[in-house]
Amino acid sequence: MHLFHLLGFVVILLTCDISSSEATDYNDGLTFKDIVLQLQNAMEHQNLRISNLEKSLSLTENRLFQEQKNSKQHIEALELRLSKIQYDLKNCQRIDQSQQSVDVFSEHGDQLRKFNNASKQRNSLSAIRKERLLIPMPTPTPATTISEVAFFAYMSQPLTNPSGEHIIKFDVLKLNVGNSYHPHTGVFNPPTSGIYVMAWSLRSRITERHSTELVVNSDVYSSMYSYSHNNDDQHNTGIVVVHANKGDDIYVRIKMDKHVGDIWSDAYGRSTFAGWKIY
Repeated sequence: MHLFHLLGFVVILLTCDISSSEATDYNDGLTFKDIVLQLQNAMEHQNLRISNLEKSLSLTENRLFQEQKNSKQHIEALELRLSKIQYDLKNCQRIDQSQQSVDVFSEHGDQLRKFNNASKQRNSLSAIRKERLLIPMPTPTPATTISEVAFFAYMSQPLTNPSGEHIIKFDVLKLNVGNSYHPHTGVFNPPTSGIYVMAWSLRSRITERHSTELVVNSDVYSSMYSYSHNNDDQHNTGIVVVHANKGDDIYVRIKMDKHVGDIWSDAYGRSTFAGWKIY
């Protein structure tokens, strides 16, 4: 009886142990599946992160390549612009050197022209004196004594664009008491020393301007500036009183550096030159 109970207890223990073992094996199987699922989820998550990183890396590489390409194009554009600036700078330097050469040449040219004009002026006066010596002095008529001197002349036509130091020839002679004004040269030579009044009048038109000088021998005794505004005629007159010696050269000429356009003289307005002795 006791043996039977003992055997039954052993059977019960074995049964319990088997049940416990099966339960443990079952519980261990669920834990392993969970681990496998967790590992699968982790792998999928890592694969997704790797895929995202690969995409990000690809985008970064593309962006870097595009930036390198843009930088290269920008550098090439800057180099091209720098080359053009250097070329323009060389051209400017050549132009500046050429301009300096032109300025130097122009300066020397102006000095040479002034020297030539002065030489021509001296030669012209010398020729006038020689010509005057060859012209016989007229014998005064009883009604006119040598102390009476007066002349009046005007230009027969406009003087076109005269140059500097040009002697104006008032070629139409209306009065020449004393026969001392020479219309073919524009020079008045007093027959006697004394005090003389000299007057000259010039007409300008349409923005023309001239500065003229009354010259006694080589001395600029006085000057006059004539300027005409747009669509306007201008008549200017200069009057001076001079002491002149017998045989002096008195004439009106264009100033060297102030002359633009023509000097007018026609039936509507004359450019004139006059002189007379006071005593």
